[in-house]
Amino acid sequence: MSASGDFGPAPPGVDLSENQNGSMLGAVITLIILGTLSVILRIYARTEFKKFQFSIDDYLSFAALLFAYSLGICVIISVKYKNGHHVQALTKQEFTVIWKLLYAHVMLYAFCVTCTKTSIILFYKRIFNLRYSLYFAMFFILSYFIVIIVTINVACDPIPYFWEQYTDPDTAVGSCIDIPKFFFGNGIAAVLIDIMILIIPIPITWKLQMPKTQRLAVIGILLLGSL
Repeated sequence: MSASGDFGPAPPGVDLSENQNGSMLGAVITLIILGTLSVILRIYARTEFKKFQFSIDDYLSFAALLFAYSLGICVIISVKYKNGHHVQALTKQEFTVIWKLLYAHVMLYAFCVTCTKTSIILFYKRIFNLRYSLYFAMFFILSYFIVIIVTINVACDPIPYFWEQYTDPDTAVGSCIDIPKFFFGNGIAAVLIDIMILIIPIPITWKLQMPKTQRLAVIGILLLGSL
């Protein structure tokens, strides 16, 4: 395929029919299925108790799953508009839709991971009765959420300049922060918070009155959350 879209001809040797649709859809569908199964198994495990009742951490896991569905829908819709293709294969209209979806994706992602991580923290509170370390973790989780939401909404002035700087570079007027650095910093912060959440239960688990091998097994199970 050699015909190009609105972003000029493709460099020599580039096949514009190439795309990553299979990889993107495969990853999204697989993760959605795993997330759904995880929540179903959580409900099943919780309902095994005779005096079962849903807690806040359960409701947050349900909310996180709904936001995860929304993220998956964003990716699936973006594929229709040639997300995963070389940019030279896109029209300006397709590019605009993809970047609008990216804009929404960032905010949905912030809600999704905040619900997920808060659910884990409240789960720790329920089974370990921890306080100060969990308050410390919640401070960073909520701070991360606020920073992401505020930053993405003030990243470009005006907001449409987020995509117009690429679709209409000669006429678009506005300014943006360094978007690649924003996403890079976002990723680093998310990883650091994940590591903090994984570490929190280790000290109290290590103090449990049980053989060392069992303590290591429990810690290993908790660390499976990193997957």
